[in-house]
Amino acid sequence: MTDILDDEENFEELYGEWNPKLYGAAMADNGRYFAALVGGPRWDDPYTIILMRDVIGQTFSRSDVRRELRDIQVLPAKDKDAAPSYVAISLNGDIYVVGPRGSEHSVIPGTRAESEAAPDIEFNSILPFDDRWLVAGSDGFLKLGKGEIWEEAAPPLKSEYPYREPKWSILGANGEGNIFVVATQAVDTRHFNLYPGHPLYRKDMSGDEVLTLQRKLSAERNAFPQLTTLFTGRPDAWKKHELPPRIASAISDYPYVASFVSGVNGSDYVIGSDGLVMEGVPPRGLSEISSVPDREKNFFGGALWQRNLVLIADSELFRFDGHLAKTFTPKVKIKLGSRRVQPSAIFARNEKLYVFDYGLRYFIFDGQEWVQRDIPAGLSERPFKGSR
Repeated sequence: MTDILDDEENFEELYGEWNPKLYGAAMADNGRYFAALVGGPRWDDPYTIILMRDVIGQTFSRSDVRRELRDIQVLPAKDKDAAPSYVAISLNGDIYVVGPRGSEHSVIPGTRAESEAAPDIEFNSILPFDDRWLVAGSDGFLKLGKGEIWEEAAPPLKSEYPYREPKWSILGANGEGNIFVVATQAVDTRHFNLYPGHPLYRKDMSGDEVLTLQRKLSAERNAFPQLTTLFTGRPDAWKKHELPPRIASAISDYPYVASFVSGVNGSDYVIGSDGLVMEGVPPRGLSEISSVPDREKNFFGGALWQRNLVLIADSELFRFDGHLAKTFTPKVKIKLGSRRVQPSAIFARNEKLYVFDYGLRYFIFDGQEWVQRDIPAGLSERPFKGSR
């Protein structure tokens, strides 16, 4: 699939140098196939390369879209050894399905992908659900559907003054079909910006009055925390979970719940900023198991490798022992002169650990040593001239 404009040959003159990053990935359960998102935010020049890899066949295939893709997920093939397809969601509401049979493009009705006049909803995640898509984004968007038919799927959650509608994010689903979703509610700043039309604004106000009142409004705004809420279940049956106060309601920082990892014996882990690690069986509940010393770490990804919970924070990997996150050893060894490792995704498959890196490469650990694999240079070029 290629969605290229006529100015592609001289795009760098128009929009600046192309410095792509490998910022997202999805991997099949058998570890043979994966897809990577290559590109990065360019508000005036949205562009993403989808690279699909067959590890055993040692082949890559590539699809280009003039959109900023935010998430990609595996669509398993009926034959577990066959190449899967993948589904991706764009910032504006485009849905792309790519795979062995080619590609399909559709849009969510009533979004910027369909019309520039539509509400400015920013999408961030997608999940296959039966034969439909569960899609999450800002402005309270959490819907289930396909094609022209979509329905509300969000858990009941009120947005009271002075908060915006929640931004929903989908963390994924475990083997029992329990879906993990997170709502983030931020303060609506329009209530605290002094402008014509604001209840406290007057035309005859002096400059000093405006400045004093704006400072007062800003102080009031800063007194309201960001709210974060975790739910698990299905679109027709959600369960709310209690998060630690430093995550659920925080004023000073911007805490987050980043990911979940399927554990053993039916338990799952939920991880996030400020050292958050929770464990439990979703229908029964989740509880925090991390310790105070880890609160300086902001976890954003994890995988269960050989019964070890391996976590990503910044540019480091950690092994969680049930209470503390300890530096994962042996560390990744990189080539002389290479940039430091900046993980963007992590998976555990067939007793191996796979760490994808923003620097257009990925690492494989078999328990003994790390192997580095680089994305061929030609596969991240614009325009595409063929790999070399």
